[in-house]
Amino acid sequence: MSGATDAMGTKWLAGTLLGLPLAVALCTLAILWLPGGWETGVVAAVVTCLPVWVAIISCSLLFRSSASAWLWLGGANLLCFGALWAPRLAGAAPAALSALPAS
Repeated sequence: MSGATDAMGTKWLAGTLLGLPLAVALCTLAILWLPGGWETGVVAAVVTCLPVWVAIISCSLLFRSSASAWLWLGGANLLCFGALWAPRLAGAAPAALSALPAS
């Protein structure tokens, strides 16, 4: 019984620690390509981030082992943040600070 509890606890921890950045990345990816730009969807993305994070935490308990939860969620983070950084590294998207108007 103790082994099952430990495995569930580490799966939940993986979902909690790796789920938040994954939820932020997923919500950011969802608003980047809106017709008005990210500015039109930033409030919706912030509001949607919490339910997405809770869904990721809940789904992390469905993995067979805690190691697979950590690996899959870590890989999903790398994939999503790679997709966010790829246009910037390719020079297709400006850095956030250079896109702000000068004051």
